[in-house]
Amino acid sequence: MLIIAMMIFTSFYTTTLSNTNKAQIINTVKQKSLNTKLLRDMSRAISERSIVLNEMIQTSDPFKRDELFTKFNNIATDYVVAKTALKNQASDKQLKQLFEKLEPITRSNGALQNSAYDLVLNNKHKEVISLFVNEIMPRQKRALDIIRKMEIAQYKAAQSSIHQTEKESEKDYTTLLFFNFASIFASILLTIVILKKQKKNDDKLYYLANTDTLTGLPNRNSFIRKVEKTILYQKQTFAVAFFDIDNFKSINDNYGHETGDKIIKAFSRKIEEYLKPDDVLSRFGGDEFVLMLQSITSKEEAVIVISKLSKALDTTFIIDGNEIFVSSSIGVSLYDDSIVDADSLFRNADIAMYTAKKLGRNCYQFFSREARDKLEQEHATCHALQTVIKDNNEDKQLHLKYQPLINIETGTITECEALIRWINPKGEIITPDEFIPLAEKSNLIKKVNRFVIDEACKQQNEWRKSGINNIRININLSGNKLIFNTLLKQFKYNINKYNLSPADFGIELTERTLHEISSETIKELDLIRQQGMKISIDDFGTGYSSLSYLKKLPITTLKIDKGFIEDLPEDKDDQALVKAIISLGHALNLDIVAEGVETSAQLQFLQENACNIAQGYYLHHPLDSEQLSQLRFVA
Repeated sequence: MLIIAMMIFTSFYTTTLSNTNKAQIINTVKQKSLNTKLLRDMSRAISERSIVLNEMIQTSDPFKRDELFTKFNNIATDYVVAKTALKNQASDKQLKQLFEKLEPITRSNGALQNSAYDLVLNNKHKEVISLFVNEIMPRQKRALDIIRKMEIAQYKAAQSSIHQTEKESEKDYTTLLFFNFASIFASILLTIVILKKQKKNDDKLYYLANTDTLTGLPNRNSFIRKVEKTILYQKQTFAVAFFDIDNFKSINDNYGHETGDKIIKAFSRKIEEYLKPDDVLSRFGGDEFVLMLQSITSKEEAVIVISKLSKALDTTFIIDGNEIFVSSSIGVSLYDDSIVDADSLFRNADIAMYTAKKLGRNCYQFFSREARDKLEQEHATCHALQTVIKDNNEDKQLHLKYQPLINIETGTITECEALIRWINPKGEIITPDEFIPLAEKSNLIKKVNRFVIDEACKQQNEWRKSGINNIRININLSGNKLIFNTLLKQFKYNINKYNLSPADFGIELTERTLHEISSETIKELDLIRQQGMKISIDDFGTGYSSLSYLKKLPITTLKIDKGFIEDLPEDKDDQALVKAIISLGHALNLDIVAEGVETSAQLQFLQENACNIAQGYYLHHPLDSEQLSQLRFVA
């Protein structure tokens, strides 16, 4: 308003001095005044639209968000009106050229702001912040820079016109110069005010782009830049530690996400209690925190700090009257000459944290090349298994062996256990102990079990066609309850597909499956048991084994884990446990199978204590189908 008032006064004063130049001076002043106002409106609209969009990011109230969206669109309209008015009356060539530069920037920035609004609606917080910092803010700065140039351009154009008037009337020059400089001074003052306000808004957006809003800690992008800068300029030792809250999903599920957020804030405050000024803590997202220890100079110092933190984080938080126990798995990587970038440092810390989780959680581990090599080997094995399954085992890397089970009393073979084997193209044997746990973690176990089911059914069909009858094939099925239920349906489908009977097969249930089995699946198992299928609890006496399973599941057989067999008959404790399992099984009218029989003394002990069936290398190694067929004929 000050600039407009000064322009009007200048116009009035100049008119009194020179009637001949009246029309030209009034037009020049009005044009400059109007252009200045329109450019300020455009600048204000650009800044305010980002501010409103930022408010939409911060609010979770849908009604408030709708109100802000209306305001968001109204500001865009204000910008278009001001821009159109200025463009329609702009005659200066330079001003038009600047318009041509401004158009694509504001158009693309408007589209990006609309995209940001869509991300807000979809609660994609990280993506919208990234869009702000990397796309919207740089374009907004370029647009404001062009508008400032337009202000200068239109001012220069007006000055040129006034200068021409000055030539025509020298006596008006001094007076006009005075008022124009006053106008310039006022414009500078106003520009300073606008720039300060814009800087304040920029600082706020920068804070949002680099800070985790829940904890106030540096966010992932900000932390990565700090580590990269430290690697670039700092040559002394420092460490990066990854922290995960153990079983955090369970906390969220049991107490709600609001309580989970409070746990995250309390957890971050607990870590900060043990940090020194040079250390930097960041929240990467979810329940994952990363710490840069710059205060240490050796691994020994890092061990002391991390050990204290690990103990301190094994604690209890009182949240809304609930006593919630937490602990943390911590992985640490030290910076040294072998680290070339931040990604390597983070990857090593992540490997160390993974190792800590494998060791049972609530502990810390420092990165080691052995752990990395083991993890890489696991990934390679898992990838190779995925490839084999994807190619439908075309090169026959996977195959089944069959280990006979011997009736201890009669010495006959009436059943065998199907055991999967894997030989890669190099001729290397990958044992089930190596790849089955990996398959279970990656959910490949479903496809592995399907392969075993299909191969076993094909083999049983071939034996039937060749006249070999009454030899049951027992199959291990593992996986969570959803996977197991699907496999059971697949098993029943294959049995019908090959014209076989449930009595031709047995199922060995793993501990994990027993733990998660559903009531619907129990009904399915009861039905196929009635149709003659044998149902065993594998490795009985270990893991989650419970007597309650014997009551609720339609079990026909208990398989004593080989860990109880290997020290027989010398170990008195194993003697007592095996006798107790045999007595329990017989009392419940169940068959008892002893796994891992490797000596005649073990077999004799089992025979003396009325164990029904034995399985192990002393009796037979796993055989291919042809070898087993020959044994069967002999038996």
